[in-house]
Amino acid sequence: MVTGSDEICETEQTTPIHHHTCASMITRECITQWANCIKARKFTINDSYSIGPIINLTNLLQCIFKTQEKPAPQQSWFRGYHFIFNCQMNQQLGSDGYDNYQAPVTDNHHQLYLRRLWARGTIQFIQPPKVNSALTCTEQVQKVKPFNEDVFVDIERKFTSEEHELLLVENRTMLYTNQLYAPNKAPKLSENEPGITFKLSPIDLLKYSMLTYNLHRIHFDPKYAHSIENLPTLLVHGPLQVTLILYYFSLQHPKLIPHQLKYRTYDPFFVNEEAGISITAKGSNEFQLTLFNAVHKTVYLQGTLKCK
Repeated sequence: MVTGSDEICETEQTTPIHHHTCASMITRECITQWANCIKARKFTINDSYSIGPIINLTNLLQCIFKTQEKPAPQQSWFRGYHFIFNCQMNQQLGSDGYDNYQAPVTDNHHQLYLRRLWARGTIQFIQPPKVNSALTCTEQVQKVKPFNEDVFVDIERKFTSEEHELLLVENRTMLYTNQLYAPNKAPKLSENEPGITFKLSPIDLLKYSMLTYNLHRIHFDPKYAHSIENLPTLLVHGPLQVTLILYYFSLQHPKLIPHQLKYRTYDPFFVNEEAGISITAKGSNEFQLTLFNAVHKTVYLQGTLKCK
């Protein structure tokens, strides 16, 4: 449940709104007012670092990478598993199905943007929680940055143990826009061949949505994705992409412990596309991790990982 300094009490389903309706409501003053309000709030989400979700995500990743390697729960904390804990409560749903509790809205809770995209982020790994122990995540919007007609929202998430020890700090940036999807020119990978190739199925995406309590319709409703957001098909979750590169890195370098990952997204990763992952050493215990389209070599997501 959500507790602490800002508790979400009411369930609110926002009705779908049209692109032009969203855009007509947006002014710089409106965004500034919302930004000042949301940055003053903190959201506390309680959970437990329980073995069940850990096993379920491990099973999913084993099927994707066709491996039988079973990491200890403590090791999994450094592989993107924190994304499946302390998730949004889904009490103020937008027209796309995702929770609007940190999305730009009016005073009357009407959403201002039709679409939201995972843009970039950083993760600082500190120490793993104990298995089946209480896990608290405190979230706060740090920055709101308008960019032309869009807006970037930076969110900080701090995970702490029941002893109030800091376990992990994650910063994520969401892009809110009323522009429908259109293909763009993403960078291409030319240095390395993939260390592995794989495809994600709609069932893989649905399993991950269930594990992360994620109702974002672009990940499981192809009709919505195409007819409303102009996406050709289902889109792979941003957190899942991060988990894929971290998990694959751990298979190749099991003795290295991640300390910090800084990444950004480039091209959308759609379901059933053949994807690859490459790892390039950039220095002492520093690596470039790239998730890309194995056919066209366009980059989906790329990050720099520093290890201890």
